[in-house]
Amino acid sequence: MTTRLGRKPEDPDYGVGEHTIDLDELGLIGESELTDRLNRTFESPNYQPPRLPAVATELLSLAQNPDVEFSEIEKLLERDAMLAGEVLSLARSAFYSRSRPVDSMRAALVLLGLRKLQDVVMQAAMNLRVFRSPAYGPYMDRLRHHCRATAHLSRIVALHTPISEEQAFLCGLLHDVGVAGILLVLGDVERGQSPPDLEMLWPAIDGAHAKAGARMVELWGLPPDIHLAVGAHHQVRIEGFEHPLAATVCVAESLAAELGLSFTPTRHGQPAASGADAGLVEPVLIDQTNDATLEIARASLGLGQRAMDQVRAAARKWLETEAG
Repeated sequence: MTTRLGRKPEDPDYGVGEHTIDLDELGLIGESELTDRLNRTFESPNYQPPRLPAVATELLSLAQNPDVEFSEIEKLLERDAMLAGEVLSLARSAFYSRSRPVDSMRAALVLLGLRKLQDVVMQAAMNLRVFRSPAYGPYMDRLRHHCRATAHLSRIVALHTPISEEQAFLCGLLHDVGVAGILLVLGDVERGQSPPDLEMLWPAIDGAHAKAGARMVELWGLPPDIHLAVGAHHQVRIEGFEHPLAATVCVAESLAAELGLSFTPTRHGQPAASGADAGLVEPVLIDQTNDATLEIARASLGLGQRAMDQVRAAARKWLETEAG
């Protein structure tokens, strides 16, 4: 069965991603086979991810010019009213605007600067076009918060390494986009049909999400290092070498888990709450990296105990700022 994500031409949320998968068979096949089928769905030449707003991808290119004028950026953002509104909303958040009001796009540009503006625009694009699903809304909400936290924590980790903060943020933001892509595929059912229950599907989703995410990022035309990091954020090593961006995201995601910001579905069909107050039992532990790989990631980045203590302190401070 071939279906089309965002079947209505006027639907802005999902683009025209295509996939071929028989949803009726999901309960009849094993975890390994389902993982393989999900991987084949994203590897298919017919698959297209949800479209990012053209403004977002153009901004990434424009931002490479150190002499770009704010007026050019404003003109670009004015082409997409929904994206511009989301950018202003994010710029007004406590993390960015505690010191001054943000009541115009120019004020947002002055506050954020071009580099951080890239981060906010990509975050806005993900919120509008990717982390949205009528079928699996609560999971997408949890995933969006998890990816946002991992992005900010990736930036904090990068401050203690030679890695670019902007690249680290973008990799953290996109690292679990494959989960979103899979949920969009599974939730895209014919009118009147119910989407599949995810209870028994999470292990297969977990097994496929890194490859799916790398494929989506590649099709969006983002730099090769980004899709390599997204695909390897639980393994870190690519062809025998530790990838620094993958290692950064790996460490950042482990910090997110320490802060109660992981993405952990449960056998009860609802996303787990944050921290120790989850109140739910028998969680399906997915999106986890083993301790040995985490140690490899930290070592490859030169993060000893003292550096990790500093990173953890900065992470807790960021979370306090968010809560405030």
